[in-house]
Amino acid sequence: MVIEYPSIKHLDLTEQTYRFLKDRILKREIQPGGKISVEEVARGLGVSRTPVVNALKMLESDDLVEIFPRRGTFVTHLNTRDVAELFEIRLIIELHAAEQVFYEGKITLFLDAIERPMLQMQGAIAEGDYVDYETFISGDRDMHMNLVSFLNNRRLIQIYSDLNVHMQVARAHYLDTVENALEAQREHEAMLNDINARDLNALKKDLSDHINNVRGRILTLLEEHGGKI
Repeated sequence: MVIEYPSIKHLDLTEQTYRFLKDRILKREIQPGGKISVEEVARGLGVSRTPVVNALKMLESDDLVEIFPRRGTFVTHLNTRDVAELFEIRLIIELHAAEQVFYEGKITLFLDAIERPMLQMQGAIAEGDYVDYETFISGDRDMHMNLVSFLNNRRLIQIYSDLNVHMQVARAHYLDTVENALEAQREHEAMLNDINARDLNALKKDLSDHINNVRGRILTLLEEHGGKI
């Protein structure tokens, strides 16, 4: 695949290079296992090697790439254990966040916060199928991130944000094979109904079912592809 390189502003070259490479990884333009050439990226962006090297170190800290001395830098693979662990952590954090929204009386604020991503997801589905899966993923991510943002714990929020990057990779890699559109829509509507009904137990059950369903589909697909992506 030929990668198109944008012109970047000479402001924070490391940060801009980092964002460029991270975006290409999340969009699968650089595949898991793919090698990233420092020279090629520097030449494509019109920068020196230094911001590219620094950006790759940032991506390594995100666990999105692996740097091997004398061999180069490669996009990280995800395996079945990685995915299982990521979704277990996600479930624990989101259930805790749901409890906090109810216990702290922030239901109305939460409903206001998720109105836009819910509409975004609805608009990405037509006649039982996706018309724009990336828009759907974006809305889904924003809805769940809004839930976690109600936690009064910046470390938990950061942990969730970091692991969310890897879940994006797993979901985006398989595009619309991960989630059936009608099933995804029903799951989100069920959770919204639970919140409107002020029923925490029902919300926790439907939230758990939703997360475990996505987890199960990704693990099944991973097994069909040799256990890793």
